Amino acid sequence: MIKFGPSGSPEDFLQDPAYNGTVDMPRYVKARGLDCFEYSFGKGVRISEATASAIGAAFAALDVEISVHAPYFINFANPDRAKIENSFGYITASLDALRTFGGKRCVFHPGSPLKRDRADAVADMQRNVAELAELLHRNGYDDLRVCPETMGKLNQLGTVEEIADLCRIDPIFTPCVDFGHVNARGLGCLKTVDDFKRVVDAFGCVLDWDRVKNMHVHFSKIQYTEMGEKCHLTFDDEVYGPEFAPLAEVLVEYKMTPYIVSESAGTQGRDAAIMRDIYREALAKA
Repeated sequence: MIKFGPSGSPEDFLQDPAYNGTVDMPRYVKARGLDCFEYSFGKGVRISEATASAIGAAFAALDVEISVHAPYFINFANPDRAKIENSFGYITASLDALRTFGGKRCVFHPGSPLKRDRADAVADMQRNVAELAELLHRNGYDDLRVCPETMGKLNQLGTVEEIADLCRIDPIFTPCVDFGHVNARGLGCLKTVDDFKRVVDAFGCVLDWDRVKNMHVHFSKIQYTEMGEKCHLTFDDEVYGPEFAPLAEVLVEYKMTPYIVSESAGTQGRDAAIMRDIYREALAKA
């Protein structure tokens, strides 16, 4: 079943005295007719088991799905072995919290070349992610989806092709396709239905359909420069894309059931509901 929801705390959630922290997020999500939420460990996995259990119970009670985003400073292309070991730890700590939450999906950024030759950095990233897969299987994380994300800056690793290749390493990896990032990296490349089909098809050519059909999706409009992503925007922006309607048509035509997570700048809840409505309109017309 396709799901829509926000990432992080929208401005209207923070400003409403009826809500007091993440334990109240499922009420916010449910009140807007949404069904998922992404919790970010961007600056590190700092949460007690008691707090994570309380959050998990609140989400389970209202049948709202929760995913997590692992710390942003993960880099599987780092040549420093100690940093790679740290990245392994950030992933497993995120998965432990995810399991306590009762969720199934963990998103992570694959890394950066750090001024090295890109081909060498990609080779190191692939080797280290393969080692990550072995570690995850060995420690019983097989029931979870671990989702490397497409990135928006040209100096980051995480093109569509690079993420597809990472997911080919092991079935535990499901792609997180951030269409705002893809569009920013491609300097506005996503405009038509066919543009979005090319992205989905790039994964469909190399991965089993279950992982493509049930991919994790981040979506927002993003301002970009010649170097790619600059900053996240809201759906009110009329200059930068991408628009969600063409993707909605692809989701309907391909019978896909991803999680669609809004990463708009402060209007995540509203914009997630807008995407839900656009999708329903496309479904009704099909």
